[in-house]
Amino acid sequence: MGWKGKGLGKDEQGIIEPIKAGIRDSKLGLGKQEEDDYFTAEENIQRKKLDIEVEDTEELAKKREVIAEREQKIQGEVKEIRKVFYCELCNKQYKLAIEFEGHLSSYDHNHRKRFKQMKDMHGSSSRDDRQKREQQRQEREMAKFMQMADLHKQEQKLQNQEETGTLPPPVAATSATAVADQDQRKVLKFGFSSKGSTVKVFSGCLC
Repeated sequence: MGWKGKGLGKDEQGIIEPIKAGIRDSKLGLGKQEEDDYFTAEENIQRKKLDIEVEDTEELAKKREVIAEREQKIQGEVKEIRKVFYCELCNKQYKLAIEFEGHLSSYDHNHRKRFKQMKDMHGSSSRDDRQKREQQRQEREMAKFMQMADLHKQEQKLQNQEETGTLPPPVAATSATAVADQDQRKVLKFGFSSKGSTVKVFSGCLC
């Protein structure tokens, strides 16, 4: 034909490379040949480099920081949005408002709510009862201590009068009071009375 490797045409403005005849397998399905040609093309043979294979530069570091900050911000916003659909009583998280509303009207949620209210009510009443009993116990202890202090003062007074010799003449009333005081001291100290015991009554003056 006289072709010498130059462009086709009268003015040699045509293509230089000849058209390649493609081989088509008649057993391949529709689109399979195009897929094979895409994956075997020269520009797609080179695999994408891994992150550790890419040379680290300042530009790539800044790009990674920006991406990380954006992802962190998005996650924070998502958490804030999901807080609206979180049930603290049941410890359950919902993504949609309709799911959260359905949970609030469910038997499980209302049962937990009533149980918590009853528990709080009984817990507060029991605490009040314990505080009241503790206060009454403290009042009884204080009254007991005051009685013992009064008896101790009376004993000290009697001892001083005996030492100075100014003890008044005993009478039946004072002796009965002394016996009652001793009995009361024994009750407070030992928890029993000495009504069956005999008490001597002094009818003379101590010198």
